[in-house]
Amino acid sequence: MQPDGVSSPHLVLSDGASPEAQSLLQRWNAQWPGVQPWRHLPREARPDAWVRFHTLVGGRQAPRHQRDRRTAVRRFRSVVRTVEEITATPATVLLVEAPRWAGEFRDRVASVVPTAQPWVTHVFDDDPGEDDDHDDDVWPEERHSFRSGAVDDHMLAAIALLVHDRDADLLLLPADLSWAVSPYGGGIDAVVRNPEEAAVLAARLRRWLPPEGWPGAVSWTRPATQRELHRAPDR
Repeated sequence: MQPDGVSSPHLVLSDGASPEAQSLLQRWNAQWPGVQPWRHLPREARPDAWVRFHTLVGGRQAPRHQRDRRTAVRRFRSVVRTVEEITATPATVLLVEAPRWAGEFRDRVASVVPTAQPWVTHVFDDDPGEDDDHDDDVWPEERHSFRSGAVDDHMLAAIALLVHDRDADLLLLPADLSWAVSPYGGGIDAVVRNPEEAAVLAARLRRWLPPEGWPGAVSWTRPATQRELHRAPDR
């Protein structure tokens, strides 16, 4: 048996965590056992329920102008609202990897999620084969914070722009944590509850699926145009 506040394999409640944070950790363990709350890992836990969308035209990863930024915001908002409709559960929980260093990035995250609370600290097993030359180095602990409450369109826009501008690691979920949506530079990963919901989601927003034949991790795809095949990014 593990001590209170420990999530297999490597999550512990952060110092100052509230009873709400403890309840959140228990729900996370129930829905995502053994999964760390980084944005790319829920899709690995439920690959059959994962749908990837592109947020920028041509598979770009960074916005080039205001039109790109508006497109990223609009598509992220549409994906989240469509997932909410399909699952009949609104997004109310935002998990944020806390910036480890003081500076502009930390300030930007704080401006987007000013009410974030301490949640969990990542604890890693020692690697017996690790080089001991850097034993005296001090690195900030990796932590996640959380915010709970209604997520309006203004918040969704701020999240989309934060991720595209600064590559923040975020997960958006409902109160029961049964699905997860994670934006990244140039795309969105939506992990719903089952393959049937994934099929509905992919069909509803088919025009934003990655084109067939493009490199990179994909789930559902759509037929690529000749122009897209000619311009497929080499990544």
